[in-house]
Amino acid sequence: MPKAASSTKTALRDDAYAIRLAKTALRDAYNKGNVGGVLAVLADGFCDMSGGLASFYGPEARGVLRHRLKRLFARYRVQFAVTMISIGVQGPLAFDWGWHKITLKPRAGGRPVTTRKRYLEIWQKQDDGKWKIAIFFDNEDVPPEMPPKEVLLELRGK
Repeated sequence: MPKAASSTKTALRDDAYAIRLAKTALRDAYNKGNVGGVLAVLADGFCDMSGGLASFYGPEARGVLRHRLKRLFARYRVQFAVTMISIGVQGPLAFDWGWHKITLKPRAGGRPVTTRKRYLEIWQKQDDGKWKIAIFFDNEDVPPEMPPKEVLLELRGK
């Protein structure tokens, strides 16, 4: 393999690893109820397009998320689990997608509630080399299903 291709492959692997580390920091911050830790993983111009909620952009997104997190962590102990399916790196931008499983345990007592959401994050490499989430999308997960029989036949060329 030519040296340039090898160094490009190494850089992509290093970037994907850095994104995994940042995602681990995000998970840990949620699990500790650490508002600042969650916000630290977000880019300055962060856009929040969370499913079922109004979208916010830039400083408003950060402010609204801070407000939501303070309320969330005051009312619940959060258990945040990540299933990351894939990371794609394209220069200074990257994406990852998968599922977030969130269990909220009421601090005042009561039954925990668990939800699972599909997510897509667009990451941006910062001037200091750190990767931060620039755009966040999610929505409710639904049970998997098989394609209709007609689609399967069409895919097989029949």
